[in-house]
Amino acid sequence: MNTSDIMFTISRTCGVVILGAMAACGGGQAANKPAESSSTTPAKKAEGQPALASATQAAAPSGRPIWDTHIHFFQVTRQGGVDWPTPKFKGLYRDILPTEYKEVAKKNGIVATGIVEASPKVSDDDWILSITKGDDFFKFFVGQLEIGSPGFSADLNRLAKDSRFVGIRGFLWSPKMTLDAKQLASCKELAAKGMTLDIISRGDLNPKDKVDQLAEAVPKLHIIIDHLGGAKGENPDPKWVEAINKLAKHPNIYMKFSSFFDMFNPGSGEEEPWKSPENVSAYKPHFDVLMKAFGEDRLIWGSNWPVVEQGGGVTKEIAIAEEYLKSYGNDVRDKVMYKNAQKFYARH
Repeated sequence: MNTSDIMFTISRTCGVVILGAMAACGGGQAANKPAESSSTTPAKKAEGQPALASATQAAAPSGRPIWDTHIHFFQVTRQGGVDWPTPKFKGLYRDILPTEYKEVAKKNGIVATGIVEASPKVSDDDWILSITKGDDFFKFFVGQLEIGSPGFSADLNRLAKDSRFVGIRGFLWSPKMTLDAKQLASCKELAAKGMTLDIISRGDLNPKDKVDQLAEAVPKLHIIIDHLGGAKGENPDPKWVEAINKLAKHPNIYMKFSSFFDMFNPGSGEEEPWKSPENVSAYKPHFDVLMKAFGEDRLIWGSNWPVVEQGGGVTKEIAIAEEYLKSYGNDVRDKVMYKNAQKFYARH
């Protein structure tokens, strides 16, 4: 029994989160070695943790806490509208605001959340901070600033006054990742403030060799690669595996265990809804590569809500994550599903 382990138990009768003590079980396994010797052998149910009968079923709150590290808010009905999504994004072009997400979170055992920007406008960083002010459920915000821009330092200094502003997502809206002197200066400034950098690296967007160079050039910058590093399809591409292993050699690079259903999105965007597999076996080959490369301490779960609803939904995504992680034991599961987030998304 690990008496220092803490859990949030979910009351099914009133839907509130209460804090209680629990005995941790099944922990202590090495990150790259599941509790069972064979991946084809069903794992024994750990004491104190309900078994998930199938990842295709709705995920009931397990009683173990979850931190969601990747959600978006936007309000298309605001004066001036939004840059993203546009009306062609079926299912997404509507107001996406805190009240709706908190209902989703309550139903799925999510007890805390971090927001990631969804706009190229610095003014929308302020908007996000304003609509969540005073709500401790929203633990942190990853904003948007143009790396290498003349106003980067002034904007960063102003936003950093809010302790919830822990970092930025870079090189998405602009500019292209060149790692010139101005961009590296911005990244070093971010690192000096103990802040984090989220990066999407898939296809031609922010190639992994550039991310590798950035991690080498700014070793004190905590970098997290979003959404499984662009994993695609059921069988890992050998080139993807090679690139992932190269990135994982940098101790300052982490991987966001998020947006699973994107692996089976037949298009390059999110304009049209799509349907992805709901069985863990479809995702396991890529998950295994990431677990082996980054280990239990550098994988961090996130939903990518509301985009995740385009391909399967938060409930199904959590079920897949829980089903995959349960063979590693509760200690590893808790690191990936909430403890690593607490450590990473904090001023260092």
